[in-house]
Amino acid sequence: MTQRKTRQSKVKPKGTKTKPRAVKETRAVYAVASPPIIETEHPHIIKVEGVRGGAPITRASYTSVHAIVEITYRLKQTPEEIVDSFNDLTLAQVFDALSYYYDHRQEIDDIIEANDRVDREHAERIRLNQLAKEKSAVTNGG
Repeated sequence: MTQRKTRQSKVKPKGTKTKPRAVKETRAVYAVASPPIIETEHPHIIKVEGVRGGAPITRASYTSVHAIVEITYRLKQTPEEIVDSFNDLTLAQVFDALSYYYDHRQEIDDIIEANDRVDREHAERIRLNQLAKEKSAVTNGG
């Protein structure tokens, strides 16, 4: 005959207190690498991978150079008016952005054209959706 071993439970008798176990807390420390900043020959203008598509921006406020150019030439605002509109921009940054534009005109014009193209495509999609809704309303008697 084989003997069967029984497993003894480790049940403590009533009335005995169990000491709480110390829980070891671990914290994961993550080193978040910031994207590399690419310096330009203009002291207030940088490029940062992943920020505004890598387009040139002002150092402190991250306002894009092409936005400053468009505000200046399309909206006819003076650099002083731009500074009044954007509290985080300095006059030096605005003038440096315009200087960068004149030194890199093709680059900035290409960015502006690409943005204009996206805007036109978006406007066309909205127009076509609106026409489809109107056609559907007429067809459905509404």
